[in-house]
Amino acid sequence: MIKPQILTNNYKKILTILNNIIKNEDNTPFIGYPVLIGSRAAKWHVSSFREPNDWDLIATPLQTTLFINKVEESRAVFKNIKLIHYPGGGLKLVGECTERSTNGKPISFDIEIVSDKVDLRNMKSNVTLSKKESDEESFEDESDEDDNMQDDDHDIEDYDKNFDVDVRDEEEINQIEFEKFNNVQPKISGLMILELCRDIDDKTMFPLLTNFLCIVAPLKILEALKTSHIYWPDDFRKNIGDLHLLRILLDYNEVSVIQPLCSPQRDEQIELMLKTRIKETEIIRDKPGAHINLNMSNEDFLDNEDNLFVQRRVPHDDLHELVKYGDHPIYQGLKDDQSKAWIKKSLFEKLDYRTKLNCVKEEAMAIALERYLIPMISKNQETSYNLALVRICTTLTRGWFRQFAIDNYPRLSNLDKDLLSIAHDVIEKFPIKEKKPDVLKLDPETQAIFESIRPYTEKISSFEELYNLSKYYENDFSRTGIKITSPVNGDISVTAIITILCTSNYDDCSSSADWTASVVILPTKDLEILSDEDENNESYFRIKRREFKDPLNIHPYYNGYHRKFSKLTSKHVFALGIKALTRGGSWGIGEDIWRPMCIKAKSVDYVASMLGIPDLTGDILFKYVLDYLKPTLPNNGETPLKHWVNKLKGKGAIPIEPKQHLWYHAWNYKLNRKSNR
Repeated sequence: MIKPQILTNNYKKILTILNNIIKNEDNTPFIGYPVLIGSRAAKWHVSSFREPNDWDLIATPLQTTLFINKVEESRAVFKNIKLIHYPGGGLKLVGECTERSTNGKPISFDIEIVSDKVDLRNMKSNVTLSKKESDEESFEDESDEDDNMQDDDHDIEDYDKNFDVDVRDEEEINQIEFEKFNNVQPKISGLMILELCRDIDDKTMFPLLTNFLCIVAPLKILEALKTSHIYWPDDFRKNIGDLHLLRILLDYNEVSVIQPLCSPQRDEQIELMLKTRIKETEIIRDKPGAHINLNMSNEDFLDNEDNLFVQRRVPHDDLHELVKYGDHPIYQGLKDDQSKAWIKKSLFEKLDYRTKLNCVKEEAMAIALERYLIPMISKNQETSYNLALVRICTTLTRGWFRQFAIDNYPRLSNLDKDLLSIAHDVIEKFPIKEKKPDVLKLDPETQAIFESIRPYTEKISSFEELYNLSKYYENDFSRTGIKITSPVNGDISVTAIITILCTSNYDDCSSSADWTASVVILPTKDLEILSDEDENNESYFRIKRREFKDPLNIHPYYNGYHRKFSKLTSKHVFALGIKALTRGGSWGIGEDIWRPMCIKAKSVDYVASMLGIPDLTGDILFKYVLDYLKPTLPNNGETPLKHWVNKLKGKGAIPIEPKQHLWYHAWNYKLNRKSNR
């Protein structure tokens, strides 16, 4: 996995970089026009193909400069233009252009820049970028090396405003250089595509521009390109539909229904381009399923390798028994060792075609039940089944089994069992067992202080709930709190409130979930002031249809994509933001399902001192609040936090003993790092 970087978002500076590249090329163009690929090219060939979203091109640096100049000379204007470098991957120009003085729909473009002389994958080592540039213009924020979390306290609006600020001067732009190809390096796939299309007569005109022709890539190349990124979950259902339509148009799938669909026999040059393209895509977006280790127990495989964040009611193999087509689940006959997740290809190949299909469908149905229907994340069995099938075709399996599922997807996509009734029976018969909280070990001194506080502690019985929660997402909200009265002055008290919110969306291919937790510890009188404040921008957040209002005005909004909280106050002793998602973008980074966390921590020493309890520090007060209320994130949302804490324990940055609440480890670690800076 690599980290792309925006080199500049100024078209004049982009031209400077491209012209410097052109100086290192000879004056003989190896192709006369850029090549149009993607759905736009498919639509040119087949009018019934779905409507494309943008223009995907492969072009030389000279053709790209011509494109920019044509736009500037025409009635069009650029919007959101960026020159992006993917180390080890290549160079792209992305953006939009629209007609001047009109409100017409912008035309999106995505140009992969290819040279036959300059290796645009590798920037020369003499190029140095300032810290400010890296922070503001990289796709992901620089984060702490140890914890990989966002430390910046700017609010969301500031981040969005600064993201595209171009701070490089002309001298720095001129320093950007790329390595040259040597004779022993294999060709990159983009160059292969240009060479394969060099003599193609099919051409089309880019809109808004006069006399900017593009060669239209043939269907055989479009099918191979679609195959090259089919293993990644982003936009999978669109891509799999496109792939099989292209194969039908090319007569690749002309077999009877009792014969398996297979990957086509492609021309030798196209097959080489495809294999090269897949390797390049894996460099840019990581290798889907690379983490999979089938040489472990079935339950360990599904828990550890798939980042499961729903609580399981029954073992996974028991679900196979509920959806089996015969006397036994099909996978059982494909294993030498029933305790392991590994199934043998040689045994699978001996099955008849219908049984092979049913083997995949049994697995998809078991996953649909376990991930979506039994946890009641989704109530639509067809959607749940299709989401599970996407997992099998992308990140949950790999190798020959995944390829069979992709090739035969049209014959797998129909659900023929009533999963809703099965899910209902499981929910009725197997209620979720409540997890017992970890028993924490307290030293005698801390235990004595805890016991001295308990008589003065009152649990707050109820709170008003958040309201105006988005109807587009599943919401899981909880709020608990305590009030501690000073034993030396009954007029002084401290209130601690813990708020937890989980919002999730599992009803499309881009499944996601966000967890936020906040701990507020403050004088009780200050809480009343906060509750009476106007519901201004701090108490009402709306980003991408996710919104809520908090009657206490204390729970911050968390933007999981940017890993940013809204402005936090001194009352927020602890704030935790976690996001899980399964999607990316064109040449986007193939990320783990768990995004890097955001943790904020503040001292509570001042509030602790108000109670007048001997030896009560902010550290002990925070421990006490966690011990009393025992908070935890629902739906296994603490999975990445556990991994992070365990990693730091392994480094010696967090003590292994005594055992503490998970949130305390995070709070204490962040607080100590802040004080040591």
